Amino acid sequence: MPNKSLKWYMNSENYDDVIVSSKIVLSRNLAEFDFAAKLGNDDAIRLVERVRSITPGLAGRECREYYSCILNKLSDLEQSSLVEDSAITQMAAAKKQTTGLIISEDESVSIMINESDHIKIQVILAGNSMKEARATAERIDNYIDSELQYAYSERYGYLTSSTADVGTGLKATFLMSLPALAMGGKVQPIRDEVGKFGVSIEPLVSDSGKSASLMFGISNRRTLGLSENEILENLDQITSQIAELERKRRSVLLDTERVDLEDKIYRSYGVLQYAKKISLDDALMLLAQLKLGADMGLVQLSLGGTELYRLMIEIQPAGLMKLYKCGSDKEALEEARAKHLNGKLPRLR
Repeated sequence: MPNKSLKWYMNSENYDDVIVSSKIVLSRNLAEFDFAAKLGNDDAIRLVERVRSITPGLAGRECREYYSCILNKLSDLEQSSLVEDSAITQMAAAKKQTTGLIISEDESVSIMINESDHIKIQVILAGNSMKEARATAERIDNYIDSELQYAYSERYGYLTSSTADVGTGLKATFLMSLPALAMGGKVQPIRDEVGKFGVSIEPLVSDSGKSASLMFGISNRRTLGLSENEILENLDQITSQIAELERKRRSVLLDTERVDLEDKIYRSYGVLQYAKKISLDDALMLLAQLKLGADMGLVQLSLGGTELYRLMIEIQPAGLMKLYKCGSDKEALEEARAKHLNGKLPRLR
């Protein structure tokens, strides 16, 4: 894959103190092929090449660079890096059968071929950008539909390998930074409540399984029986309410625990700036605390919160191994992570 100098998460135009990113995924299957679970190896190869053939046309329609590849032919390191960047899923990287990928230069658009479905159209943008993400996904979806025939039922909608995706085949996710609610033990009650409305809240976890970044994905669970507008309006309303609760909780912290909070934030900055080795979980937690401080105005950083989320992505194992040519052992990664943070952490103003 080509090196990309500017990725979607580096865009600060739509920065939001609570909503980190907005993602749309459309699950589609082609009428001429068996579903992925029953797809033979020869047909898998034919499917991947069939979908990859639209790459030049898509690039022309979208007026931007797109690249395509056989995903399995990439190195394990390159695939892991794409997973860390949220460009592909772990399922796509792990699948042994031939899989493909069409991806935009900034990785905001990726089309995974022969993952759990024949086609997964994913658009992910920084900040509160769901409308823009949806518009892009719909344009790409319409173009693919004009070139390839989808499996579609007048009664059920788009036919997918999972019944959870039948209907619109749409899954929308807001990635939210909820440190104040999480530290106050407020996330689980909210999670229980929004579940009644077909919405899930899942923590963003590291390799160790910990929710160290204090970030949560807010997604729709239902696709059948609802229109895309209904799904997105419901999700947007709930997300807005959660964001308001997070901001109110931050105000309470300012009033009741300001000194303790400032102490924690400045300690976090000191460790990130001067540590000689640091684990991923520790680094993510410290960056989350520093982001909270920057968003609340308790610290002034030269590049703001956008740069902190960028660092959360860049300090993942595969990214460090690519950048610093270090080994995969724990010691080497922790030293490389500290070195990267020491050099890239935004300066205090």
